Amino acid sequence: MRISTRHAAVVMAIGLIIAACNAATPTPQAPAQTPADTAAVTPPLPSAAVATETANPSVTPTPAPTPTVAPTETPAATQTPPAAPGNAAACPGYSANASYFAEAARTLGFDIYCAQLPSGWSMSATAYLRPHGSRGWFTAAYHNKKKTQTITVGEGDFCGHTSNPSTCWASSADLGSVAFGNLFGTLKDLGGGQFAVFVNPNTKTGYRIVGSGMSQGTFVSMAAAMVRVPKS
Repeated sequence: MRISTRHAAVVMAIGLIIAACNAATPTPQAPAQTPADTAAVTPPLPSAAVATETANPSVTPTPAPTPTVAPTETPAATQTPPAAPGNAAACPGYSANASYFAEAARTLGFDIYCAQLPSGWSMSATAYLRPHGSRGWFTAAYHNKKKTQTITVGEGDFCGHTSNPSTCWASSADLGSVAFGNLFGTLKDLGGGQFAVFVNPNTKTGYRIVGSGMSQGTFVSMAAAMVRVPKS
């Protein structure tokens, strides 16, 4: 069968049209991700179920209490313990009057003390009495060899037997706490170069020792050397 030239041209034109259409329709492909696309991704927002703290303007916050620091206790002032009780037999005049001292210690209603003094000291006088219904009193006086220094001691209810009972416990100034044998007393400045130690002043069981003609330090050491007389 013979195809005419015109017919062949038509067939060729149709083929060219079909080929052109196929070339214009590209094959679909997945788009490639770029760094810019990845950076643009943002994390999801928190879920509404997550509680967030919201300030309430109607509620006034209560300040936390300031911790109270406990005050530091100041330790109490410590005193030097009194000297250990000495031997009453070392007191001037004791050996020659041992029975007298023993009787006074048993009779009186309080402890009595004698002065344990340095070598060369002597007892000048001593006395004691216990009136009915009273605790009684005891006195003693001592002096050094040259009689330039003296010690006088009053014990118990002795003030009524002094030259001036109204000034028995008078002093110019307090000088602190010191020992009277195994007791504690107050060191006093009596003026005129005299010092004293008062123990339980203004009572009927008080003790007073007065020193004259010596330094304060010497007197304090003598007061500390007072010895309690044994009762038997």
